[in-house]
Amino acid sequence: MTATAGVPQAVLSAAPGTAPGERLRQLHLSKVLVVGVVLVALLLLVLYPFGWVVYNSLHEDTTQAWSLSNYLNLFADKDLYLPMLNSVLLATAVGIVSVLLGVPAAWLVGRTDMPGRRTVRTLTLAAFVTPSFVGATAWILLGAPNSGWLNHAWRWVAGAEQPLFNIYSMAGTVFVSAIYTVPFTFTIVGSALDSMAVELEDAATTLGSGTWHTMSHVTLPLVMPAILAGFILSFIQGITLFGVPAFLLAPGGTQVVTTRLAELYQQFPPQLYLAAAYCMPLLLLTAALFLLRRRVLGRRRFTVISGKGRAGRTVPLKGWRWPAFAAAMFVPVTAILLPYTALLIVSLSKAWGRGPSLDNLTLDWYAKVLVGNVETRTAVINSFTYAIAGATLCVALGVVVAYLVERRSVKFTSLYASLATMPMVIPGIVLSVGFFAAFTRPPFKLYGTSWILIAAFCAAFLPIAFAQCSALLKGISPDLERVARSLGASEVHTFRAITAPLMRSGLVAAWLLVFIPIIRELSVAVFLITPKTNVMTTLIYNAKDGGDYEALCAMSVLLILSTLVLIAIAQLVGSRPRRSTLSTEARR
Repeated sequence: MTATAGVPQAVLSAAPGTAPGERLRQLHLSKVLVVGVVLVALLLLVLYPFGWVVYNSLHEDTTQAWSLSNYLNLFADKDLYLPMLNSVLLATAVGIVSVLLGVPAAWLVGRTDMPGRRTVRTLTLAAFVTPSFVGATAWILLGAPNSGWLNHAWRWVAGAEQPLFNIYSMAGTVFVSAIYTVPFTFTIVGSALDSMAVELEDAATTLGSGTWHTMSHVTLPLVMPAILAGFILSFIQGITLFGVPAFLLAPGGTQVVTTRLAELYQQFPPQLYLAAAYCMPLLLLTAALFLLRRRVLGRRRFTVISGKGRAGRTVPLKGWRWPAFAAAMFVPVTAILLPYTALLIVSLSKAWGRGPSLDNLTLDWYAKVLVGNVETRTAVINSFTYAIAGATLCVALGVVVAYLVERRSVKFTSLYASLATMPMVIPGIVLSVGFFAAFTRPPFKLYGTSWILIAAFCAAFLPIAFAQCSALLKGISPDLERVARSLGASEVHTFRAITAPLMRSGLVAAWLLVFIPIIRELSVAVFLITPKTNVMTTLIYNAKDGGDYEALCAMSVLLILSTLVLIAIAQLVGSRPRRSTLSTEARR
């Protein structure tokens, strides 16, 4: 086989016949152009908005003079520091509840003979794709103290005058937030259990240790770093949540950092500079927790790393099999089955207060959402338009940055990687504040246009695209790229003719992984939308106070269905066997 046997013909035919000096100059100019565009994009999408948050936080709202007064007010004003304490309380409780629910479920699914393990796993992971604020909407229907269906059932069965529970409370907010963060702990701990060697457990059993003693003294210590990482990630989700506290705490007058931020923007006149300073403690705490999570996950090296010699141990539950299944179904029932049922019934009802009955059924709300109401129809179109454009730009930028970093094509690759992953530690609502501050003034003036939303979505989910594309490139050998480069092809042409075809199916999956969270994102868009640029999530959020729950539920059902369909497509694309372009060309 010749040195060019595996190189696509497009590369061979592209080998220029110009003079060496001219060819080198062309290659250099094309690389400089690409690298320059990528660097400018990263600076505008990441550093520029963040810089404006810092700049505004150091100025007064009234005089716009340099000052530290905003930071001093954070701890002097009760209305400002109490929401911080509430956020920490909420996040801590969410983290604890997520661990208490997620760890046993992961163990039951991964290590026992419990029936229905696949069902429990699938439904628990489905909570990943359910917007938590949509779940909060459903639980208002189920658990509102006066009108909630479960409280009605409780009064009818028990003859009680008081409701069983009040969803408009801190406890109710912790419950709703936790059931939608359990999948983080469930996934991390489940992966740790699957990858953990079982020799130590077998040794403990051989020495006479019982099932529960082995689990508590061997299994749990080995997966403790994963448990801690799950708690930290759930804590981060709890402290950065916006939709659930806005739906469940704000009506009772209880504020957290995210809802207080929204209030600072919505009051007149808006306190933009104070809001910028109010973002900083949340940003610093989130960044510190992400760093802590990385270090905690690094500690997993103390576990057995020799690899699994065989499948994990299956613990027989005997008479506890079905009670264990009932316990493991708590999250699927409360996060998926009950909320989805409530949303569907209300969306099909003429008036949801009349309850489910044949004479109360209608499809009018879906017709109103899709074709009958200009505002909702525009929001649906905007949601898909922005998600398609944002995911496309995000993956395009992510793949180029990943290529520059993984192939060491430029100096200071760590800078590019840091810029691409930096939005991971910026809460969505803080990012929204930054984009509002940066792009509503000259020279851009993008507020009120679709571009500010597309750019914000692209920035928010760039870490996902970068991570996915980096993983794809790690699995592709650079040898053929080197051969093409030695034959005179530029890096841009080599990437287009060799690397991109090999990444094609993976890029489709990466695009879907970005598209799905964009279309269900609320906090990034909350400060950036106008009536003309409304999306489905912000329309649902703005409609929560109107009491029009039938239309609101119809929009929620459509949002969930579209997300689930896209996930099914992503799984289909991801499971499709890849045909190697290299082997095809080699056969030619």
